[in-house]
Amino acid sequence: MPANPYPVLRQRILNAKVRMEKPPPKPIAFAGMMEMGVENGVASLAVIADGTTSLYYSNGGGIIGAGQREPVKKPSTLFLGMLSRHLGDMGPDPTGVTPGDGIIHLRAMTTDGRRLLAAAPEEDLKAKRHPLWEAFYAGHAVITALRTLPPIKTA
Repeated sequence: MPANPYPVLRQRILNAKVRMEKPPPKPIAFAGMMEMGVENGVASLAVIADGTTSLYYSNGGGIIGAGQREPVKKPSTLFLGMLSRHLGDMGPDPTGVTPGDGIIHLRAMTTDGRRLLAAAPEEDLKAKRHPLWEAFYAGHAVITALRTLPPIKTA
């Protein structure tokens, strides 16, 4: 793993592929990201239906592997559900670029192999002026759950 694992970890999520015996009748988001452009970089929330939930910072920090912890499971599932509900409001994501300051990227990797993107100013999402405002708030519920986790006790 490089000194700053962010680019590698982020690319793994963007390139995630679903493995299922029988796909659902209509496409859903099996993985999703909410990326927030901040003054000095990007914070990337990543959620996968297998229970993976992490928050990566482009400076190399973050919270990895918290999706199996009980307080994070429900908001993570809700986030993927909100992305699935709004797939029609998203467009293709051919480049996978990160957002600039004040911009939010909501991404969905779908069961039919598509990678979709909705990009919006954070203020529009906060004010509920964008169709994906529900996914934005669901993503923040995941981040809140991650940040309030008690530390894991080790022997």
